[in-house]
Amino acid sequence: MDKGQKSNIDALKEYVYDLIKMTTQKDAGQRRVKSNISWDELDMVIMSIVIEATALVLSGDLDGVKKEESDER
Repeated sequence: MDKGQKSNIDALKEYVYDLIKMTTQKDAGQRRVKSNISWDELDMVIMSIVIEATALVLSGDLDGVKKEESDER
């Protein structure tokens, strides 16, 4: 099952940063401010993170990062 998927690290980072923004915005999703992300999108953002993280594992790219870390030690 491994190595059959392509990872998209940029997308994963974007979704994580969206989640951080959602959880740190001061309005808690109650008021409409253009730069804020609606809390209605929370489920989609979390699912996107799970999907991209799964793709990262299945692509084998995460193994390369793990190997680089062990080589640095």
